[in-house]
Amino acid sequence: MSILPERLNEVLREEIYTRNNSNLVRDSIDRLGVDTSAAFQEFYTRYEGPFWEGHVPFELLDLVEEENNIESYTYLSRREHGFLNRYLVLSEMSANAVLVLDSETDKVYTVNFEGEDELLFQGAFKETWPTFWDFLKAYFNC
Repeated sequence: MSILPERLNEVLREEIYTRNNSNLVRDSIDRLGVDTSAAFQEFYTRYEGPFWEGHVPFELLDLVEEENNIESYTYLSRREHGFLNRYLVLSEMSANAVLVLDSETDKVYTVNFEGEDELLFQGAFKETWPTFWDFLKAYFNC
């Protein structure tokens, strides 16, 4: 039984979104050193991106596929912007902002690099979505 939003399978029914090697997901999560929610793990185990939906104006990256992915952008953000290990960068940058998942709380943030990143690090920034599941529901409008 899936714990993902009910209509997500309809939205991502095309074969291009079907992940064929789910071991890559677990390996990536281990390399990143995070413990993600069941919804995050199920989503990336079942589906392969990147994804683009007009409901949230960001390209949602795949965890491991393609050169630009969550793993590579997360490492880059850790190195260049001081992101804590708990944060995963979920998107390409758009208008100097990115989508960020706090793997410890499962909250998803829209963070710009004009001070909001510092607020995030201080724990003084309000999430955009309370859980990754809520984010998926909004992103895919399902």
